[in-house]
Amino acid sequence: MNIPYWNGKQLVCLCSAYDFPHRFYGGKCDGYAMAKNCFDNRLLCQNCNCLRSDGCDVIDGIESSKECPFIIDFCAEYEIKL
Repeated sequence: MNIPYWNGKQLVCLCSAYDFPHRFYGGKCDGYAMAKNCFDNRLLCQNCNCLRSDGCDVIDGIESSKECPFIIDFCAEYEIKL
């Protein structure tokens, strides 16, 4: 599971945007991996506006990952400005 972790200074992400640990939501890291994890495990999908019967608007590239409630809640908890 690709959930960013706090290293004492910032949130560090291990997604495939870079081949090394990097700052969450920085540069090419757009939160897609977190949205995909949320969708795959149906963490908060029950009442999500992005969920359709045949998929997810964020995963399918129709909406930005900034629209994913899982990412919105995560960023609010860690005070990350999207």
